[in-house]
Amino acid sequence: MTYKRNKLINLTKNFFLLILIISCSKNVSTQSLNSEEIISLSQSKIVNSKSFSFDLKHKNGSTELPGDYNISRANGDIQKPNNIMIDAEIISNNFLIKLSYLSLNDRYWITNPISFDWMETPEEDNPFRNIDPINILGDIYAEIESIKLVEYKNNEYLLSANINSNNLTSLVGDIIIPNKNVDIELFITDQGFVRKILIFGEVQPNDLSNTLREISFSNWNVEIEWDEP
Repeated sequence: MTYKRNKLINLTKNFFLLILIISCSKNVSTQSLNSEEIISLSQSKIVNSKSFSFDLKHKNGSTELPGDYNISRANGDIQKPNNIMIDAEIISNNFLIKLSYLSLNDRYWITNPISFDWMETPEEDNPFRNIDPINILGDIYAEIESIKLVEYKNNEYLLSANINSNNLTSLVGDIIIPNKNVDIELFITDQGFVRKILIFGEVQPNDLSNTLREISFSNWNVEIEWDEP
């Protein structure tokens, strides 16, 4: 009996030791990715993604669009190649306006800021015509430099990096300070999906040195139902 009991104890110890080794090996393989490998993994997820949701907000500023429109906050859904839905809070002539915009099947709609009824509009009259949220991440990754892994925590990587302001035209359009070095931080899950990007400082002429743009991403590859208004 003693022999059998000792054998059972040893088997139990070996089992838990094996579980511990497997668990540790998984953690090491995930955390051992360097910054370039993390970016490469994330780029592949972006390229192969079909849809995602985003939420843009600001601290100490806004994003200026042509026609005296300043986006204070915007969120929406994206489905490649060109379906876009945006709900935005816009400041114009010191008034806060809520607008919704839909691009679907090469047709465009925008809501009346007073009645909130949908109106089909020519592309040239669309206040969002100069931005391209579908390609924001792809453009940011196109020339990302000085990438550093800051920490790995809760199954997520935090990286710091620099980009050229010219690679933010998808976000801010043509109203931009050209060829300016911009600091960013990226929060990327260990699966490679971008959860959040922080963009620090001056990107547009009216920005402040402490302006912060925060873009959160979610619902990667979740199917979206699209209907014309």
